[in-house]
Amino acid sequence: MTATLSIGIPSYRRADDVARQVAGMVDALPDLPVTVIDDGPDEAVAQALAPFKGRIALHRHATNLGYAVTFAELLDGCDTTHIVLSADDDLCDPEGVHALEQMVQDDTPDFASTWFVDASGTRTRGRDRRAALSLTDLRDASGHAPGLVYSAKAARAALPFLRARLDAGCYAARTYPQVLVVAYIALSGGRCVWLPVAPVREGRAHPPALQGPNGHGYDSPAARLTEAEAFEAAFAAMADFLPAAAHDRLDALRLIHRQDTYRRFMRALRKHHPELVADWLTGSLGYLRASWARHMRDLWSSKRARARAESILRESGHDTRR
Repeated sequence: MTATLSIGIPSYRRADDVARQVAGMVDALPDLPVTVIDDGPDEAVAQALAPFKGRIALHRHATNLGYAVTFAELLDGCDTTHIVLSADDDLCDPEGVHALEQMVQDDTPDFASTWFVDASGTRTRGRDRRAALSLTDLRDASGHAPGLVYSAKAARAALPFLRARLDAGCYAARTYPQVLVVAYIALSGGRCVWLPVAPVREGRAHPPALQGPNGHGYDSPAARLTEAEAFEAAFAAMADFLPAAAHDRLDALRLIHRQDTYRRFMRALRKHHPELVADWLTGSLGYLRASWARHMRDLWSSKRARARAESILRESGHDTRR
């Protein structure tokens, strides 16, 4: 009988962190299948995981292929019905994994977003109860990768699209492959749910190694603007992979994602250049005053368009089995 749940860990040059996590999992969850992909080359990772030979599956890349390729490889190679992914510097919570496994057996979702708890003990993602996940919540539900749960079958159906975007050099696919996979699953009619459980919690929380196109962090203001353009192109390309019946929902999702660009840009500006925020807002208000009436009409039109899009996406949700 195929096991229900496994855990996949992409790792890159964090031998001590991934060994600590694997040691804790093997001790607390002896029956949990674990796969680690060393997106190397890094002999230190192989040496640190040598004591667990036979207990975990370790795959090694001869060269660094990047997070998105490793993510796809974990989904494609999964031999359980569902897989939960963890970062190599996070920690697996044994009680949370046991509870998650039972929830997955009871509910069999195609995708599930779980609680994520940071180092301070604060829950930064999730809902208080089990509930259907609307496409309006997709970015909040899938933007942070650790702890997300995928049906192997549903995820594999999304991989041809993801790999096509990677081959096209798509920045969104490289930095947020899980968002595109979850969007594909949801738009294809997959059951997407919130589950009130925390299988993975924050560990050492190293700064992410992903970089934006300007060489700065992937969450920099410039990277956020590039990201918005890349997602627009990715969603446009997704239409060729989805049935025509899903195109209205896809267009609604594109509109909401496009309208959220300013919010993500301002969050990045506050984080990386807080000294510029006041000047930016002052300049923006000056620009608005020059053509106030037109901007008020545009704002009203934008709000109406978003309301229509949210209505389309909410109507496409699925009831959650209790």
